[in-house]
Amino acid sequence: MSPKTTFLGRRIGYNEEKRKRTRAMKIKNGAKKSLGWFKRRGWIIVVVLAVLATAAWTNRFYLQRFNPMELRHLQYIDIEGNRMLTWEDVVQNAQVEPGMLLSEVFEDSVEKNLMQLPLIHKVTVEKHFPSSLTIKVQESSPVVAYFQGSHATVYSERGLLLPMSTSTAFHLPVVDSMAFERIADVASHLQRLKQDNAELYGLVSQVSWSDEHRAYEVFFSDVGYKVLFPEREWDKNLWTLYESVKRGFPQNMNCAGEVDLRFPGFLYVRNFDKRCVNG
Repeated sequence: MSPKTTFLGRRIGYNEEKRKRTRAMKIKNGAKKSLGWFKRRGWIIVVVLAVLATAAWTNRFYLQRFNPMELRHLQYIDIEGNRMLTWEDVVQNAQVEPGMLLSEVFEDSVEKNLMQLPLIHKVTVEKHFPSSLTIKVQESSPVVAYFQGSHATVYSERGLLLPMSTSTAFHLPVVDSMAFERIADVASHLQRLKQDNAELYGLVSQVSWSDEHRAYEVFFSDVGYKVLFPEREWDKNLWTLYESVKRGFPQNMNCAGEVDLRFPGFLYVRNFDKRCVNG
């Protein structure tokens, strides 16, 4: 009897041959068990799968249009951050209501609808499984006021008119008629200043616009000069530069008539009081 070899001609020993027979026996027994289980119960699963596949293929036109979101309806609407606006105000303007299909609720549309309200500065909308909607609202705050005769109006961070009393306007920076056409930009710049340096914002008394310099003229209540701010890019660097020079050269600043901050990294002082120059 010749010794057994592999396909490549390598001789197979007794132990290796025994292991191969054991593995073959396990595979054979496993196949018998699987076949026995299939004869007893497995054919039922195959039949069920075949029926489901046939039904799915027959109704494929409807399955393509099936939207599981249509099985879910909006039940809970949670609103956070509202103080002046009531729950009903937010829901009505968001154009959503309990009971509507969640497939018809789009977060970006709800945010767009709510951002049309002057009393809202920022809003975030999130849908939660299975049937709730959360609306987080950041309400607007008064940033700047405009006086026309005895009538005063108050504007938000986005430059939108706020329904607030005249007494509120007296505590805010005032935009004059020269800059009123730029009220949205003025409000945005002042809001940035308020966030970065609330103390300096509190000293702003008036904001105007100069066509000659293409700059905003800002008047502070604690000094006698006006400050020219650039049309764009108000940031922390401007506040830092202004306050550093103001503290470092008090004599020169007290004699100044105009401080120019329009050029990045530079501050120019002009129109000195003649009394200061003459000593």
